[in-house]
Amino acid sequence: MLKLTERADLGVLYDADALRPGSGRYAGAVTRERFAAFYAQCPSIGFEADGRPIGGILFDGEEAHIAVLPSHHGRWALLLKPALEWLFALRADITVAVEHDNDRCLRFLDRHGWQRVGERGDDVLYRLVPQGGTRKTAYPYRRGLRRRAPRVHEDAPCQAPR
Repeated sequence: MLKLTERADLGVLYDADALRPGSGRYAGAVTRERFAAFYAQCPSIGFEADGRPIGGILFDGEEAHIAVLPSHHGRWALLLKPALEWLFALRADITVAVEHDNDRCLRFLDRHGWQRVGERGDDVLYRLVPQGGTRKTAYPYRRGLRRRAPRVHEDAPCQAPR
């Protein structure tokens, strides 16, 4: 059974990136513990399957980071709509950075009609907005949320340095 959780397990988000085939995102420079400590104050939402964390979304004040364990790629789609509702309640215009070699994710974002807005280093940048994809089922904004998402302030301690 799939469900959303109040907070993402940051260790699982780290593992999801580190275990992705071809991923060089951390390459030993960032440990699991440092990752979890750095993002501890960020708003996040977790993905769970059969009572076990499988990934989630964290928002650093500017960009969303979405990660799912490789064992659950293609199996968590039922969580996408409520997860995007949560995300768009934080901010209506979200940037997502995807590594150039993450073909599966790039195809997913392109297939769903989100706009590529540029590149930064090894990443392709996408702009996600409510109703911005071309899917038949729209992703509503601030409608039908079961709980109020936390507000993100510009001086939030989780905002990643640029």
